Amino acid sequence: MRKSLFLLPLLSLTAAGLVACSNKEDVAGGPGSITTNGIALIDGQPASYATVALRKVDFKEPAAGEVSALVTADTYADEKGNFKVDIPNDGKYRLTVAHDGVAYSKVMTRSEFAEVGVSQKPDTVHLEPTAVLAGVVDIPEGSSAVWVGIVGTDMLVKTDESGWFALSSIPANDSLQLYFVNEDYNKSLGEKDLFVTPMESIMLDYREAVVPEDTTPEDTVVPEKLPQVLALLKDGTPATYATVALRATDAKVKDYAVQNTMVESDLQTDKNGRFDMEWPDSGSYRLTVAKDGFAFSKIYNAKDLAKLDTLRLEATASISSKVTLRTGQEFLWVGVYGLDLLVKTNNAGSYVLPSVPAKDSLDIYFVMPDSANSLYAKWKTIADPYNTKFSNPVMVLQDFEDGIKSWYVNTDALFKGTTLTPAANKVAEGIVYDSTRKSKVFHGEYKLAEDDYAWVLVGTTFEYEMNFSAIDSVVFYAKGDGNIRLSLENYINDNKSLKAATEWLPLSKDWQRISVNPAELCVGNAKTETCFTSWSGVKYLVKQLHIFPQDGTEFYIDDVTLYGALF
Repeated sequence: MRKSLFLLPLLSLTAAGLVACSNKEDVAGGPGSITTNGIALIDGQPASYATVALRKVDFKEPAAGEVSALVTADTYADEKGNFKVDIPNDGKYRLTVAHDGVAYSKVMTRSEFAEVGVSQKPDTVHLEPTAVLAGVVDIPEGSSAVWVGIVGTDMLVKTDESGWFALSSIPANDSLQLYFVNEDYNKSLGEKDLFVTPMESIMLDYREAVVPEDTTPEDTVVPEKLPQVLALLKDGTPATYATVALRATDAKVKDYAVQNTMVESDLQTDKNGRFDMEWPDSGSYRLTVAKDGFAFSKIYNAKDLAKLDTLRLEATASISSKVTLRTGQEFLWVGVYGLDLLVKTNNAGSYVLPSVPAKDSLDIYFVMPDSANSLYAKWKTIADPYNTKFSNPVMVLQDFEDGIKSWYVNTDALFKGTTLTPAANKVAEGIVYDSTRKSKVFHGEYKLAEDDYAWVLVGTTFEYEMNFSAIDSVVFYAKGDGNIRLSLENYINDNKSLKAATEWLPLSKDWQRISVNPAELCVGNAKTETCFTSWSGVKYLVKQLHIFPQDGTEFYIDDVTLYGALF
């Protein structure tokens, strides 16, 4: 039976035509070209005597012949990695720099590279480890092999009689095109896009079993078409019988019970690590493939899912962090959008996500225990393979950039002569632009009555009493004259009024970063209270955060931030 050809529709192509459009000499300087200069580095060190070559973006070898090297040299870098190359005025060209298993290869125009004698510094190219591709193609009837090359390079190899080939040094991190030519090298068999990462070792099957209707003998055995997507483990072996799941990007779990598995299976890969899935037509989705402590998980637009070819699993990670509970809450549910994983915090808000995808940004959500659809908070983080990431949340409580977020100013009405500008309910009038911080800040002007208990303040009231027992610090920026104090309080009425405040801190005309550890909240309602008793009395039920000035005339506040808090 005649094996069907593959890839794109066949294009008639004479050998002479190939030669006409693929002459290396066409790019070696000459009239209308300009000399550019660069430096080639490997891990920050010079790529001494690296091979440098420039080819037209559509270059293909003009004649059949094995070329195992990525490119043959037009020139070489010197001992320090410096090189020069002539790029013509018009058109796009692939510049390739290669050296002992590492390479740099990109498509560029003349304007994208430094010009000798004009640019003070050469362009820097960083060589990265190459990849390895093994593949198989259909052999046309009457032929014994197919030629396989990479467009824009000199590499050209010949398959064996079964259609297998190997490309041992493919440049990484750039879109490439494989091209296929018949054994006589006079007819194109199509092209195929390819993208590889450094040190990747992949196997791709370019065979396509297509039998013309009504022409196949009844006893003909048609090879089964391989599933679309190949999942590989870190070492390049197939991820056999791995769990595969597709979830909407904003999907949360439906049933709230502890689930330590990353995803429940929609299907599994086969014995070769391959799978097919019916992809959606629109929307954004997280695709996850997991097996034995390794996982691939990434967000795709629906249109990109159909283009997937090869996925490589990385070792998973763990994330340990905390969220701030409301007073009286026993726990929160913690999950990751697009995964089925769900855990509970302890009564201090601490939690561990035991197995999550690494090297990908994860959107974490927190849900109230008594209202599964009520979102409590969100956070974003990323972890490295094999590691447990101990993440401390950071929450900007107020930066004065986008409104005032329920902040207010207030004065003690008991003492006549105490004034504060802006006035109560007009805190927005105190927001000004500060050229030093290059942002909006709060500015207040005040005068205190002649009494030790007179006060003015700027701050906020939380909607709920908050359990701040696990916070690390409160940080804000301030300047002005006189002194300033931070106070965390639980003021409900005159009979229920707890306070934990700092001593008075001096201000100056320059901005200073003020960091307050809870152990420094030493001022309570009673003069005999210690630092421990003042903070322990209020930390489980904080309702207000207030900043007080004293002994001056004006003060500025910016970027009030809670470290170790999230709500």
